[in-house]
Amino acid sequence: MTGDEYGRGSGEERPAWVKPLMEWSAIENVRARLAGPIDHVPGEIGGIALSNPGRQLLAWWLEARKGLAMPGPDDVSPRALVELLPYIRYLSWEDDEKLVFRIYGSALVEASGLDLTGYNIFASGHEEVDIDRARLKPLHTQPCGIVMIRDIHGRDGTAHPCEFMTLPIAPGADGKPRIIGTVVPAVKMREWNVDVQFTGPLTLRRAVYFDTGAGVPLSSPGLEV
Repeated sequence: MTGDEYGRGSGEERPAWVKPLMEWSAIENVRARLAGPIDHVPGEIGGIALSNPGRQLLAWWLEARKGLAMPGPDDVSPRALVELLPYIRYLSWEDDEKLVFRIYGSALVEASGLDLTGYNIFASGHEEVDIDRARLKPLHTQPCGIVMIRDIHGRDGTAHPCEFMTLPIAPGADGKPRIIGTVVPAVKMREWNVDVQFTGPLTLRRAVYFDTGAGVPLSSPGLEV
């Protein structure tokens, strides 16, 4: 699967309105609209220096949960997250096997060359699906967060490490747990103009659970790297 097959992946003919979102200056400066400061929010987790969007999302999540284990769907405020939305993915567990995108931000659509809204992330059936699914389950069973560094590859074979910040959202009236997260480059680049290629699972460099008040899962082979 390549950008050319499922959409624009190289940044060519990029709409004028989305171009600024793909620049590092935007990534460095987006802010969640919060009631208080974020001094208490860590700048690194498990040796991973958090991106500005990842830290901003974590700050929002900690504030939005209002002392509970996690926020609920009604707490996911487009107003509070308006600057982060282009970099956000928001998914729901439709059943124990299917995790479906409800929101796939405009910057992510442009960066990947396709809109994954409505798509089950495990539908490709690659050999790491079971462990990818198992890695996300503890976010609700023992409420915690996870930050991952995964390589996204350009068509020329170049690996571009990207940060995936991921946090749990409680089930709504439909009983479906959600997750919310950001995806941005983990290494500074002036502008994302990579012609991406998805031919299997994204190479995982790091995966670190972090404590949000209920501890973290016991180490399991392959889940935390």
